[in-house]
Amino acid sequence: MLRIIRLSVVLMLSTLLGLVSCGGGGGDTQANGSGVGSGGTGSYTNGPVSGLGSIIVNNVRYDVNGAQVHRDDDVDDSVMHDPAEVKVGMVVEVNGSGILPSPTGSGPSLATAYTVRYGSSLVGPVSAVDASTSTITVLGQTVRITAQTVQPLSLGVNDVVAVYGLANGAGVYEATRIDQLDASTGTYKIVALVNSVDSQALHLGLNGNLAVSYAAVGLPGGVTRGARVRVWFDATPVNGQWSASRIRVDQPLVTDRDEASLEGLITRLPDNGVMLVDGSPVDVSRLSPALIFTLGERVRVEGRLQAGVLVATELEDPTALESEETELYGTVSQLSSQAQTFVVRGVTVAYTPSVVEGTLANNACVEVHGKNYNGSGQLIATEVDVHSSCN
Repeated sequence: MLRIIRLSVVLMLSTLLGLVSCGGGGGDTQANGSGVGSGGTGSYTNGPVSGLGSIIVNNVRYDVNGAQVHRDDDVDDSVMHDPAEVKVGMVVEVNGSGILPSPTGSGPSLATAYTVRYGSSLVGPVSAVDASTSTITVLGQTVRITAQTVQPLSLGVNDVVAVYGLANGAGVYEATRIDQLDASTGTYKIVALVNSVDSQALHLGLNGNLAVSYAAVGLPGGVTRGARVRVWFDATPVNGQWSASRIRVDQPLVTDRDEASLEGLITRLPDNGVMLVDGSPVDVSRLSPALIFTLGERVRVEGRLQAGVLVATELEDPTALESEETELYGTVSQLSSQAQTFVVRGVTVAYTPSVVEGTLANNACVEVHGKNYNGSGQLIATEVDVHSSCN
């Protein structure tokens, strides 16, 4: 079991000085004038959205007003999206300002987002549902569903879904959100590590059980065994085989930042001090004492992003991640005192009067905390605070 690890101040300073002397990183200056340049000033965060108002990722509340929001399904970043499209449970990358502590001394830290990119891990039909193990199968991959997974009221075989979540690199995905799509969806998708490549197809997922032909698009550079790729393919097989319409080697939104955090599953144990978390390299050699890691364990790593490698200075206790709450900040609508529900930021909240601090009413500014979802897909509130103003 991991516990929270913090480097000593001396070691942290020496590490940072060493990293600065190493240079690295090309220009990351933002076109919006954020002033984030090749020095890596600012923050990078990668993980599931755990709250809204604006968005909360890895315990950082990012203001997304004015941010450039991209969806990874778009061919390029020229298409801009409304920040309201980003929902609880979606996995995002955020490039933003430096992180400030919470002004109240509790709650998430604060930062401003410059760029947000979000995307699903799987898009395809459900081929099996196993209620006994709380799993479904999509494109031959196992998807685990927990009480914290945002999901439709029901899921059945042949439903087409988009799965957001964390992958263990062996064909198992821990779902943080599942959206039901139209049955006529023409493109499927998988984000996975490459198991093998032959003269005709990429083999992805559990033991390489998903083969996708690349004949129509060719192979981009960097597609080798172990590489993390995003593959889009036609929903209708060609001659009995999936045919790729686009292949992209996964790359972080930025490569150098003073502050960085990544939440995911360990997909490769440390080798010469570097392990993979959700396919991304993490240098854990500076953590002391040495830790025993478990393949597939969910971790949140914090440190500095240097040339695409997260140099870890802190690891969050996995038990803390399991108990992390969803937080919503916004105004109340559709309040029903009879059903004991209301809506905030598009999320339906189930409450009991005992958890409400203040007078609950439509248009009231609230802060909502909850962890699990009920059978109706509603967030079960553990705390509702009514504030005099929204922030």
